[in-house]
Amino acid sequence: SIITDAAVSEPRWGAFPFLETELSIESKTAGKTSEALPFLRRKLAKHLCFVGDELVFGLNINSHLPRSISVNGIRLYLVTAEKYELVYRRNGIVTEDDAFRILNIESPIIIKPGKNHFSFKWQPMTYNSYVLASVEIQWKEASFFYDSALLRKPMIGLHIQPSEPTQLIELNPLFLIPGHVQNVRLVFNSVSDIITEGFVKFICSDGLQVVPPKTDPSKLEESWSNECVVPLGSCEPGKRIVITTLVKSAPMKHVEGGDNVQTMKAKVETLYHHKSYSEVVTKGHEPKSRPMKTLLEAMVTTLDRPALTVDDADAFMFGDDRVMVNVSLQCNTPVPFYIKEWNLDLPPPLVVEDDGDLNKGIFRHAVPEGEVLLMGFKCIRTSVSDDQPLSERPILRVVLQDDFGKTFLQVLPINLEDIYKQLRKEDMYAEIYNATAELTCSVEEGTVGHPVPFSYKLNLQSLMLPKRRKSNNMSSAGQSIASEVGCPILYTIISDGSDWIVSGKIQGLIDFASGTETLTLQFRGIPTQSGILRNFPELLLKYLPSKSADKNLVDMLPPITVQCRNPDYFKSMAYTTSTSLAVPAGIDEF
Repeated sequence: SIITDAAVSEPRWGAFPFLETELSIESKTAGKTSEALPFLRRKLAKHLCFVGDELVFGLNINSHLPRSISVNGIRLYLVTAEKYELVYRRNGIVTEDDAFRILNIESPIIIKPGKNHFSFKWQPMTYNSYVLASVEIQWKEASFFYDSALLRKPMIGLHIQPSEPTQLIELNPLFLIPGHVQNVRLVFNSVSDIITEGFVKFICSDGLQVVPPKTDPSKLEESWSNECVVPLGSCEPGKRIVITTLVKSAPMKHVEGGDNVQTMKAKVETLYHHKSYSEVVTKGHEPKSRPMKTLLEAMVTTLDRPALTVDDADAFMFGDDRVMVNVSLQCNTPVPFYIKEWNLDLPPPLVVEDDGDLNKGIFRHAVPEGEVLLMGFKCIRTSVSDDQPLSERPILRVVLQDDFGKTFLQVLPINLEDIYKQLRKEDMYAEIYNATAELTCSVEEGTVGHPVPFSYKLNLQSLMLPKRRKSNNMSSAGQSIASEVGCPILYTIISDGSDWIVSGKIQGLIDFASGTETLTLQFRGIPTQSGILRNFPELLLKYLPSKSADKNLVDMLPPITVQCRNPDYFKSMAYTTSTSLAVPAGIDEF
């Protein structure tokens, strides 16, 4: 037989006329497109596949020989699309050197008369475009080539795309708290991919800064920047790489109509192979390929509000010199935080009592988003000294802790202006010696020029009680005017600016030595005009230093004010009639 002669092994034989071949792709692909090949004036049916797909190609051989034959081998030549065009522009002959991959069917191979079916299997590891260029049938010493370009069969091509990466990244925490330095942890998981190399790039927007991992604490301040790059080494399937660094967030400044969100992006770019790469390449059939590339991104943003905000705050007085302060806090964080510490700083004259913290139950309490915390503090009112530091405003400090053990101090101003106004008003009146008086009139109406009895019911209780007041150089804080001054008080009833003339005992002394807290002062008033009178006489009190009293001490005392309650009105009627007797000057004149 000719095919057993060694002389036929050298030439490259074309298609054997007694054997017809037809190629097909049997495995399921992601899609199919048609591409024109101008250099062949043919169309290529290109199937879309991915690196790592297990592909099966079918080869149908129709034998017109009268009996079965045994062939040495059947090979399928896969050539890259770029190389295939160069081959046909050169001489159109596909050789082993031109092939990217040659698929074989192991011997012994029997081709029977009629239709025969064979399969080639391939798991590509390199993304590219390929052409099923030629089928070689080795029969004895002869090799017959069935070039796809010369056959009147559809030409089959493959477009192998990079496999979908299985890598995952996780960026924690889920958010950043404005105004704090926080740990940011990026966890890279290769899952099933083989990572050859890569890098992580942290990019910060305005208001955020980052430092490279493992930065020396002594060089921290000079290492802050808007971005940093961290190299990623090789990583086997199923392994993780953890990168931890610090991010500094500036306090949020809300601008109307502007972008108030601070963001930090983490971009992870890797070069990787399919999980089966090592196993396939180790067999020696598949050539080593360039790695695939992927880009993973994650982002963390700052909260547009602090983690805790004051929802409401109020205070009320109870008992002797005690104030209850209630504060409602709302949590704005998407994940729960734990309450670790808290402290309420109050300006004088209020301080939290030793046992005034009523919030022991919230220690280590997880606070989810939207929950409102109700906090209560029992406070006591104290005296204020000149050397005592004054806080600008009430401040509630709360220390939060996340799941990583990182703590965040929340400084929350508390609006307690109402209670402080009340205290300041009381202190202002405490600095002034006040007396109260009620003016009563025996009648509600009278005639112009006719005397009307009046009386002042004077209450001196506030002058007898000890005062809580701030004192500069005096040692009398907490004492009453009676024990402090040791001198009588002069009272005077005046009618200046009123519609009355006063008479009777309109001036006199009040002696505190008697211990009397109330006193009645009687006098008479004469209306000077008719009509509805609403202006009444006034009562004045002032110190009358005695010889034994310290004049300098008396001069430093604040004045005594009288809060007087007057009648609503007095109806004064005009003088219209008079009964009189006329007497002549002398009788002799009549």
